[in-house]
Amino acid sequence: MRTRAPQRQWTRLTVKALIAVTATLALSLAPLAASAQQPTPPEKEQRPAWDTSEQFPPAWEKALRALGDDTLYLLTSPLRLTPESALVLGGIGAGVAGLALADRSIRQALAPHRHDQLRDAADDVALLGNAGVLFGLNVGAIAIGEGLREATGNSKLLDAALVATEAQLLTAAFTEGIAYGTARARPGQSNDPGQWFSKWGRDSFPSSHTSQTFAVAAVIEDRFGLGPGIVAYGLAGMVGAARLVQDKHWASDVAGGAALGWAVGHYLSRRHSEPHQYLDFFPFADPRTKTYGLVIEARF
Repeated sequence: MRTRAPQRQWTRLTVKALIAVTATLALSLAPLAASAQQPTPPEKEQRPAWDTSEQFPPAWEKALRALGDDTLYLLTSPLRLTPESALVLGGIGAGVAGLALADRSIRQALAPHRHDQLRDAADDVALLGNAGVLFGLNVGAIAIGEGLREATGNSKLLDAALVATEAQLLTAAFTEGIAYGTARARPGQSNDPGQWFSKWGRDSFPSSHTSQTFAVAAVIEDRFGLGPGIVAYGLAGMVGAARLVQDKHWASDVAGGAALGWAVGHYLSRRHSEPHQYLDFFPFADPRTKTYGLVIEARF
């Protein structure tokens, strides 16, 4: 039986230190955001003449519109692939497939190193990729950004934190859909990494911890540059490595999660930095007539 108690106290310091680094990163981005030029506020959006229904509160209505619109944008993104993007996508797919051939060997190579101290450290580092912990860090960044906006009138950090939160949520949803669709057995469920579409409820591919942390890291790198991006990607990479040490995923699961998270975070960040929207997608409700539904409005 493993004797984890004597080492728990110092290994817990690992995750505390990493969370402190993450919080410090958020705070360090505040001066960068404050030094940026505040963009011209957009003109107030006018509702269509036909839309006389009772809407959700403005903040929720805006959030639901953005979430629905971005979801459709990501789901239809394969229809807008350029030859260059298709080549990159094919290369990533080939890389993940090639790594899958080495999944068993990588797991066996890590087996002797899964001793108490390394495993305890991996357990702590992996907490950074936990959906609740990562969401809490994003909410903290939103609070810092809102305070900065109130104090200086600059919303760069707030905008980035909101995009990072949306990227995490959408990445988590896509990851779960892919995982249950592929139904790959985890290392603890089978010694054969080729067990795909094996049993309902198996959800090894891709790694959710890795995909969510890479989605947030992609937004940080895109909005604040290479320096903060290196720190964010480094933390995301440590989360992926921790999942391998924990024996929770195959190496190709981690690689696939990293690719998915990067793609969602990167494209959402770029999309929100552009002023236009190609599609509006939002709910409406009119209690007087008991009419409820969704409105899809195309813009050209």
